[in-house]
Amino acid sequence: MWKKLLDPQSYGLAILVAVILHAVIIALFAIQWPAEKRQMAEPTPKNIQAKVIQTESKQAKQRKLAEQKRLKDENWKKYLAKKKAAKDKTRKAKAKKDKAAKDKAKKLAAKNKADKKKALALKQKELKKEELKKKELAAEKKRLKQEELEEQQAFEREQEAELLEALAVEEQERSIEKALLDEQQVQKNEAITNSIVAQIQAKIYETWRYPPSARPDMRVRVKIQLVPTGEVINVSITVGSGNEAVDRSVIAAVKRAQPLPVPKDGRIFEQQFRNFSMEFSPKDAVW
Repeated sequence: MWKKLLDPQSYGLAILVAVILHAVIIALFAIQWPAEKRQMAEPTPKNIQAKVIQTESKQAKQRKLAEQKRLKDENWKKYLAKKKAAKDKTRKAKAKKDKAAKDKAKKLAAKNKADKKKALALKQKELKKEELKKKELAAEKKRLKQEELEEQQAFEREQEAELLEALAVEEQERSIEKALLDEQQVQKNEAITNSIVAQIQAKIYETWRYPPSARPDMRVRVKIQLVPTGEVINVSITVGSGNEAVDRSVIAAVKRAQPLPVPKDGRIFEQQFRNFSMEFSPKDAVW
């Protein structure tokens, strides 16, 4: 109840002040009134008494009015002071409340800012963590891909090495086979060559008519040029016997024996019989 009466926002305080002021005024009247009665009871002359009473009553009234005015002014000043104090208190309370609200708002804003900053930092941390994870995954994929590529390259190199080895073995086998074939062909060609040479020598010997001056120890080497048909296009002495008649008889025998036997294989002919040398000796000559 007293809290409600003393509330500066209500009229309770003003009413209480007014009641107190009226009580004070009534008390002052009660104190002054008996004094005036005692003055009036004193024996004085009638004329003077009446005048004194009138004078004193007027003074008392003036004093009372002055006192009332003073009290009223004091009460009014007190009321104004209280009202001002109440307003100041209200203003201070409001200012304090506003300040508290502002401080609370600042703290809340600071907290929100800190929370936002913390949330942003957390989000950035998560993003960095996610980005790092992505980089790690990319690096792992790259590493696996590189390992797979290296493994594939190693496999390809191994396959290539095996292929090269197989090719080398095959090439070696072909080389050996070719060498055998070549050797066989050489042997065959030598056999054909030896056979043709023997046939040529036999045919020339059949047509050779050496002069009586020929002796068994004479040796005549001639160079013969043939065409694929076996015709002799040239014959010349490369090493003579020392007897012109014997040398001429050999040349004549070669020409009479044409066409000479030649191999059917053109390569053998070109290699061995296009230009070749042959030696003759008069075996049947008599000393």
